[in-house]
Amino acid sequence: MLTVNVQKPAKKKSVFRKVSEWLHLWLGLFSGIIVFVVCLTGGLWVFRYEVFYFTEPYQRVEAQQKPYLLPSELISKSQAYLKSQKDTGAVSGGVTYGKAGKSASCNFDLPGEKFALIFLNPYTGEILKDKREPAAAEKFFIFVRAGHRFFWLPQKIGSPVVGAACIIFLITLITGLIWWYPQKWTKKTRDKSFKIKWNANWKRLNIDLHNVFGFYAILFMIALTVTGIVFTFEWFGNGVYKTLTWKTREIVKQYAPYSDTTITKKPLLIKPEDKIWKIAMQKHGENFGRMVIGLPEKAKETYEVDVFFGDGTLIYDRASYFYDQYTLKPLKLNNDAGKPYQQLSTGEKVFKMNFDIHTGQILGLPTKILAFIVCIIGASLPITGFIIWYNRKWGKKRVTVMKRGKVLVKV
Repeated sequence: MLTVNVQKPAKKKSVFRKVSEWLHLWLGLFSGIIVFVVCLTGGLWVFRYEVFYFTEPYQRVEAQQKPYLLPSELISKSQAYLKSQKDTGAVSGGVTYGKAGKSASCNFDLPGEKFALIFLNPYTGEILKDKREPAAAEKFFIFVRAGHRFFWLPQKIGSPVVGAACIIFLITLITGLIWWYPQKWTKKTRDKSFKIKWNANWKRLNIDLHNVFGFYAILFMIALTVTGIVFTFEWFGNGVYKTLTWKTREIVKQYAPYSDTTITKKPLLIKPEDKIWKIAMQKHGENFGRMVIGLPEKAKETYEVDVFFGDGTLIYDRASYFYDQYTLKPLKLNNDAGKPYQQLSTGEKVFKMNFDIHTGQILGLPTKILAFIVCIIGASLPITGFIIWYNRKWGKKRVTVMKRGKVLVKV
């Protein structure tokens, strides 16, 4: 008895799957170069603070078991130094303290739209650095950020171009997941979907790198992409905010209260920056990563104290205080921008974390490393995807089978 094994025809793809695969292919090819640049520069930008810390030794001091000098003392020592350098007319803009082991800094506006950033030892007042322009590492990361945000184009052109490419990338991630999902789960499809066959030929390996790495990183890539688009398109940010909070996002026009300029008899304040420094220290002690004391330069401006927690680089985790420049009366903002972080709803807190999530610094070094790896995978996807498309379209070997001088098969 003769047994014939008849292979079942492959299951036909649905229209939805065909459309998804078509979108994934052509949208990926269309946006590939921009996505590659945005992901690569984003991965580099993750470690900017670490690079600054190690390439700028004046940011570090030896921690001492004694209190910091008062703001007025640091400003006075900086002004004396500037005077010795024949820099007259310097206007102090504020003082920044870091956590133990970090230097303090005073910023000054100089005549001719110039500035000086003076780094000091916060324990002794020793001048560590007179910084008038960005350091080499800062210039590099300014260049990197310009590529990440604007593709090195003018901002008005580059920002929407990058934002649109990121929306396309978001679509390719979703359609890529649909393409990745096997029509039938078997041991073979599970191995192809979740494992990389490192000993395969380079074409097979390239497909595995694209599919498997893309799958494992997809949720993180979606998070980084969505939080990035928020910075480009206001309508997108409003949509994310409403999704998280079920509220319409308030248009904030004022980010700081105003001092009372109607006071006719203004009291004489002696070293007000020291008073508000002491108030902040009473509230927080040394439990801060960075404290910035901003001094008013115009009649309606206030003294502002921003206390950043953690390592001092987190944007969402901070407390802000405002004081009338004439009376030092505490002032508050009566809008969403003025709400303390602890008083926000869960959705509002998550939205306020947007920048820190996007940059990977939300949980410190572990999430920075994770964000870097995800960005590198994201940058690799357009490359491996293009190679897959090229190999399927033009990369097949052509084999000619001849019999008696006639061509039988061309593959």
